[in-house]
Amino acid sequence: MGNAISFRLNPKCENDRKILAWLEEKSSQPGYLNQTELIKQALLSAMENEQRGIREKETTEWMEQAIKSMAEEFTKVVQESSQNVANNMFAGVLGAMAQQMNMGVDPMAPMQMAGTVPNGMTVAVPNIMSNIMPATVATNVPEPTVPGNELVADTSNAMDSATKDVLGSLFDMDDE
Repeated sequence: MGNAISFRLNPKCENDRKILAWLEEKSSQPGYLNQTELIKQALLSAMENEQRGIREKETTEWMEQAIKSMAEEFTKVVQESSQNVANNMFAGVLGAMAQQMNMGVDPMAPMQMAGTVPNGMTVAVPNIMSNIMPATVATNVPEPTVPGNELVADTSNAMDSATKDVLGSLFDMDDE
């Protein structure tokens, strides 16, 4: 008798009255044999609903994890793209400074460059040379000495060796 289940429904209990009314209504319909068969079908239905709920919960958790992973990957791609844009802008500024130096323009003059990267973030690049070399190096450039018997004064600003070394390492320039 280990497989048999027996129980009584109390007509005085409200929940039991609902069950009895449902059993009476369904057993009177064609296709249902008796109340025992209805109870078996109700239990099977409840078990199937429970399994479906578990599967839906697992699927929802899997989808949430996939969305989280995609969001993290998207954030990583946006950050890398933004960094690439900033690096390219920085390289452009350095290239422009090198070109100015080759053309004889004073690269130490204050220069501000700003740009907008694709995600709308504004990037400002300050005067690069002021961040690289201390002010004492830039201001301690010796004045050229011109002998009194020269008719034409030398107007070029000579660089000291420390400045040449720093600029040479920045721009891979050969000492000329």
